[in-house]
Amino acid sequence: MGAPLQPPTRTNRPPHNHLFFVGVADLRCSNAPSGVISTLGLGSCLGITAYDAITRTGGLLHAMLPDSNKHHSPNPHPPMYLDLGVPALLAAMRAAGAEPRRLEFKIFGGAQILDSSEYFSIGRQNIEMMKQLVLRHNLRVSGWDVAGQVNRSIELYLDTGRVLLRLPARQHEWV
Repeated sequence: MGAPLQPPTRTNRPPHNHLFFVGVADLRCSNAPSGVISTLGLGSCLGITAYDAITRTGGLLHAMLPDSNKHHSPNPHPPMYLDLGVPALLAAMRAAGAEPRRLEFKIFGGAQILDSSEYFSIGRQNIEMMKQLVLRHNLRVSGWDVAGQVNRSIELYLDTGRVLLRLPARQHEWV
């Protein structure tokens, strides 16, 4: 067995041909060889990755809020809300060639960044909604790093399905 896999740094980052960035209230799926899908600044937001190891198709959702029903928008943007974004991620993964029963999910974020009052407990509300969605959609979750009081950034490597978790003042780690 070789040396353990080390998180990439700016100087030893593996070569990748395709880097896809996912902004807030957005999602992206790809099966590009040696591709990376990343997002920054997961505070109270949740970042959900999905990966099919057979087709090497990956997706990432960066959702802001838990429940679209609490916001009376006539045409809500699905990736903004977990209750609409998770089904949209599943549909996008299917459209990209992934098989839903093979998908492996990882969940990040849900921090308590602002005031701890109930109104601003978006991180906790996002985590609670995600728990419901995991059960509702029978999602297979293999990794997570949620709650706390720190922002997170993540990178999904499409060749392996591994996620590089970046936290301030902590060594980067693979999940």
